[in-house]
Amino acid sequence: MTLPLVTYRGCVNTWECDQWGHQNVRFYIAKASDAQAALCAEIGLTPAYLRERGLMVRTVRDRVLFKRELHAGDAVSIRSGIREAQGAAIRHYSVLANDETGTRSAVFETEAHLVDAGTGKAVKLPAAVTSGAMRLAGTHASHPPPPPPEGPRAPVKDAPRSLLTHRGAFDSWERDESGWTPPRFQIGRLAQAATRLIEHLGLSKDVLLDRKLGNAALDYSIEYRAPLRPGQTIDVHSGVLEVGRKVLRIYHHLIDFAQGEVATQMEVALVFFDLTARKSVPMPQEIVAAAHDLMRRPSTRDAR
Repeated sequence: MTLPLVTYRGCVNTWECDQWGHQNVRFYIAKASDAQAALCAEIGLTPAYLRERGLMVRTVRDRVLFKRELHAGDAVSIRSGIREAQGAAIRHYSVLANDETGTRSAVFETEAHLVDAGTGKAVKLPAAVTSGAMRLAGTHASHPPPPPPEGPRAPVKDAPRSLLTHRGAFDSWERDESGWTPPRFQIGRLAQAATRLIEHLGLSKDVLLDRKLGNAALDYSIEYRAPLRPGQTIDVHSGVLEVGRKVLRIYHHLIDFAQGEVATQMEVALVFFDLTARKSVPMPQEIVAAAHDLMRRPSTRDAR
């Protein structure tokens, strides 16, 4: 067996690309989720095994580092490996690469738990699964874990210096076979929230396109604290953590509206880039001024 294991092979579709001409972050997560399913099947957590026992594998933490853009038509593959399988937790990594160029497009560091599909409570990994996981574990010297995010971290609870950037409910089709809403659909809502936050900071889509500017994520740090189901109403509150010369660090709290609790938290490092040269540019001054203003205000959550 060749390690890391090939867990995904496909291509980038036109409908997976956004207004900036590259694959949207939601579909990076979708491909990584497909890779996770293949990895889990390899160690014994096949769909049939999970279905027969009323179990599921739920992602609880993701770290995603975006390395290179992907465009429509690019052939891609993912290789994955296991770092650890203990208790209910499987810690693994995946590397998404452009098959034509051989370059890494994104790397994923993930923790997933085996849980009861009905209650969402953790279930200890069977010995056979742990043994299967260890066959795929190793030193992985060429794929070390990423360093922790630098700079200020997002507040644990919702903060007053945040903006309401999304409100809605998950649709019936935004679910997996166990009935829960998986990360790929949550990330879609958070990506929309980022667009609204940037617009609030002074750069609407039309202004960006007029200046031939786009934006791209460099780093995601995500915690899925509580499972969500279709029909649940959600709010997303977004705020600014830090403004650098080229990098803007923001956060999103995806909140279960009924419970008032943060279900998913995401920290994002992003840059603005020249749409022609496809290279990053210094932070636009409107963003610098508005971001500092947002961080100083008592509350802007109800701004429109």
